[in-house]
Amino acid sequence: MCAEVRELAPELALGIVGGSERAEPPAGFEERVLSALKAPRRRNRRRIGALVAVAAAAATIVSIVGVRVVESVQETNRIVTAASDVRSAHMNGSNGLEVGNVFVSNDTPSSVVVNVNYWVPSGNYGIEFRTGSTDKHLGDVSIRDGRGSWGGVAALPGGATGSIVLVGADGAVVCEAHIPPIS
Repeated sequence: MCAEVRELAPELALGIVGGSERAEPPAGFEERVLSALKAPRRRNRRRIGALVAVAAAAATIVSIVGVRVVESVQETNRIVTAASDVRSAHMNGSNGLEVGNVFVSNDTPSSVVVNVNYWVPSGNYGIEFRTGSTDKHLGDVSIRDGRGSWGGVAALPGGATGSIVLVGADGAVVCEAHIPPIS
């Protein structure tokens, strides 16, 4: 601080400085300040633009979520309907014991799933669909430690009842599942 200001510092602090030492605001300063305080504030255009963008994004997200929820419910209904179009049967060994399950869809072509869980000796077996005098080879399954599974698609006679059988290399039926009629 210069010596002159140092002398005036106590008076400046108390607000009692005389006319020539006191700094005066430029003409019109007071009116401009007061009118600015009374004038309505201008809104920031960027802020308004950002708020509009956020609102649009939120509406889009809500819309997408709503569509996905509706689709999910519709898909669940289709799965329930599809599950009712599947026939199942227990697969029984030649000794009469249950050895697994068979599932056949009513679609064209049909989806066929064979699960063997126990009592079947390890080895490779043919899977056949039999109805009356007709045998149709569907595929082959490998059984290890009494367990094996196979799934595939086959053109089966529409709504046909019959049997899914596992056939050994010697042509003997090892186990069989009687497919029930469509209910």
